Amino acid sequence: MKKVYKIVLVLSCVTTLFFVGCHKKETVEVDNETQSSVDNAVADQEYMSIVPATNGHAINTKGTGANNGKLSMPNPCDTLHWLNRTSSYNAGNTTYPIADTNLVNNKYVSAPIYELNLLPAACPSAFTDGKIRTGKWIIRITGPLKLVGSQMILKLVNHKASGITYSCDSMVVTTTATTAISSSFNIKLINGVCSSPNWTIKYRFDRTFTNYAKGNPVGTDPFVEVFGTANGVNRVGKAFEVNIPQASPLIKHKNCQYIDKGILELTPEGFKTRTVDFGNGTCDDDATFTVNGSTVAFKLK
Repeated sequence: MKKVYKIVLVLSCVTTLFFVGCHKKETVEVDNETQSSVDNAVADQEYMSIVPATNGHAINTKGTGANNGKLSMPNPCDTLHWLNRTSSYNAGNTTYPIADTNLVNNKYVSAPIYELNLLPAACPSAFTDGKIRTGKWIIRITGPLKLVGSQMILKLVNHKASGITYSCDSMVVTTTATTAISSSFNIKLINGVCSSPNWTIKYRFDRTFTNYAKGNPVGTDPFVEVFGTANGVNRVGKAFEVNIPQASPLIKHKNCQYIDKGILELTPEGFKTRTVDFGNGTCDDDATFTVNGSTVAFKLK
């Protein structure tokens, strides 16, 4: 009887350890699903950079509603290049296009279409964050950019940044407010795709962007502030959803490659919601997420 009792006791202990071990493994898996957080950052950081760069060139270009815009000339350094010209300006032996600024119900009669070349032959890049970019964007503008309700509709053409290709069906940028120091937009990214030779990330968002083109206070580093929702599919095929509360918007400075401040809530398919913290404004690739009371550090690339 004693031998039987000992065998039953041993089997009971083994069974208990087996189930405890399985439960512990499951907890570790939940706490360490970082791929969705990384891939969300890979997509977000580049798409967040596009609108401030476009807006910065657009406000220097005649025909976009700029107060003191310049003529749109070939290979511009700080303006957009107008494509669907209907009139022109002659300077010596060279003719340059001027955008149609005729308005009906606060919209252009013939919406001007521009391009922005990311690396014009004789000019620096539209960005100052150190990333190497190639390609160009096609931009249709429906009305003066400072006018609430006006839209920029962007299409990316062969856009590459640091070896990653970024594309989308379109980015629809609608002006929602303007002040002396900022411009706010609703931005919808439709069917965004980020890809390398080895993986693909799918991404969409519907968000409010506020662009401080001259910093806040004026004279400090320019930055963009973002809140709203997103969803995507990470590089291993797992869907995820994102919410950035208005109370903790993401902040990305123009001179930084990375989101450097803000908090978002990210929920990978089959896992619990984790809180992702991008830091206190220091430009680096460090971030953390917290789930089930545990905090995990990860890199934004």
